[in-house]
Amino acid sequence: MARAPFFRKRDTGKDGPEPAGLPTSIAWSTIAALILLGMVQELGSFRRPLDAGIGLTFIGVFLLGTVLSVGLFVLDRKKNGTARPAKGGGKQERMLEGEISAWWISVISPLENYLSRRDLQPNQITALSFGFNVIGCILFYVGWVFMAGWVILLAGTLDILDGRIARKIGKASKRGAFFDSMLDRYGEILIFLGLAAHFRGSILFPIILLALAGSLMVSYTRARAEGLGVTCKVGLMQRPERIVLLGFGAIFSSIFYMLRGALGGNAGPYLMGFVLVVIAVLANYTAVSRMIYVMRELEKDRNREPPA
Repeated sequence: MARAPFFRKRDTGKDGPEPAGLPTSIAWSTIAALILLGMVQELGSFRRPLDAGIGLTFIGVFLLGTVLSVGLFVLDRKKNGTARPAKGGGKQERMLEGEISAWWISVISPLENYLSRRDLQPNQITALSFGFNVIGCILFYVGWVFMAGWVILLAGTLDILDGRIARKIGKASKRGAFFDSMLDRYGEILIFLGLAAHFRGSILFPIILLALAGSLMVSYTRARAEGLGVTCKVGLMQRPERIVLLGFGAIFSSIFYMLRGALGGNAGPYLMGFVLVVIAVLANYTAVSRMIYVMRELEKDRNREPPA
């Protein structure tokens, strides 16, 4: 009997096959296991130190499941010849692109199909994503860091899906893209404000403000460049990278807090501080890199212009 493939085929164009089996099942199972850990801890026993064995087992299962899911996905893509070639002759400028991006799109495709069947309009999904960012801001403010991390990751996932669904159902438009960009900026501002309120009076407060400034400048440089006719998508720390780092930084810093008894201290703020420093440094570096790139492109355009 022939072995059932990991994927069932459909007409996907450039986005590759839709997951139907093992990689996606492993990914969702590991996500569910980690969410269960946090919900039991934050909603059940209310922040008592977590047993080291249980905590480390959950973390190990999550990491192993993620690596296994990504590995199986990439192996199957290479076997079928559907792996995405690296852009720019093999140079990867962004932290999250290529096979990692394709893997996550494959993982969330069941959610994409569900939302498509529910006849939700792209703008409604955009508004739903913004609503989850509002909830994430509130959760950060009240100190439910673990749940805030998952909520903003869900908001980021919906932000991916609104554009994909708009293209799938033929309703992509400049109006929708503008609406999406505006709510994205407001949503990200709210997330950083929630973090700033949570860490007020801490050394992390000015770092959060610096990260917020860098994040806004990354978006502004691209918008201003495109207004001048220059396509600008370069840089390491773009919005998906910031959301992923903030989300998983919040999740694992909360787990370190849960393990404070086994670790002999609370290492959560140190991890969250490290994540915020990375975002602050790389976001501002990305903004400056974009500024230099756009200046060079505009100089090239000026040199190509005929003399008056």
